[in-house]
Amino acid sequence: MSGKLVIDTNEFLAALARLKPVAPRRRKTTLVGISKRIIEDDFYISFLFGEAVFSSHGVQTRCVVEQADWHGYVSTDFGMILTFLKVKPTGKTVTISFLGNKLKIDSFSITCQWAPVPDWIGSMSTEALFLSEKAKSRDEELFCPKCGKRQIIVLSHKPHLQLELDAPKPPKTLPNRQCKSCKHGWLEIL
Repeated sequence: MSGKLVIDTNEFLAALARLKPVAPRRRKTTLVGISKRIIEDDFYISFLFGEAVFSSHGVQTRCVVEQADWHGYVSTDFGMILTFLKVKPTGKTVTISFLGNKLKIDSFSITCQWAPVPDWIGSMSTEALFLSEKAKSRDEELFCPKCGKRQIIVLSHKPHLQLELDAPKPPKTLPNRQCKSCKHGWLEIL
C-alpha cells in the first residue's frame, strides 16, 4: 500500500498552524508549553473531494492539494507533525507519502497506521473525529450536593469477609462518592 499528496508549503504550514492548540493569554514573560496530553494525541491525514483533511480530536482543517494518489487515511502522532511549525520545509511544495507503515513528509519519516477505506467512509471517520470529545474524568466536573465544593473522593466498597455479631447492616445502595470537606456521601449514577 502506498499513497502520495503534494501540497504547497505555505498551505501546509497554514493548516498546521490552525491545528496547533492555543495557550491561554498570559503575560509575555511567561513561557507556555503544549501539554503532554496534546502531543501524545493522534493526528489523521485523509484526502476528500480534492482537499487534504488534517484532523485530530475536536479539530479539523483542510488545504488544497496540487497532486494526489491517496485512498484512505493515515494515523500518526500529533507531536511529530507539530515539529514542522518550528523547522519549516524549505521547498516550494511538501510531499506527503506513505509506504507500508512509514509516513514520509519530505525527508522526515515516522511510523503510522494506514486504513485503506473508500472516500465516503473516510468522510464519516473524519467527521466523527471532529465531533468527538476526549473522555473527561467525571470526577473533575462533580460538586458535592450538600456543601457545593469540588473535593470528591471516589469510594469502592468491599464486602465483609468476617461475620460479626450485632454488626450494623449496610444500606442497600452504598454511596460511591464522598466529599472531603463535609463527609457527605451520595450515589453517583455513571
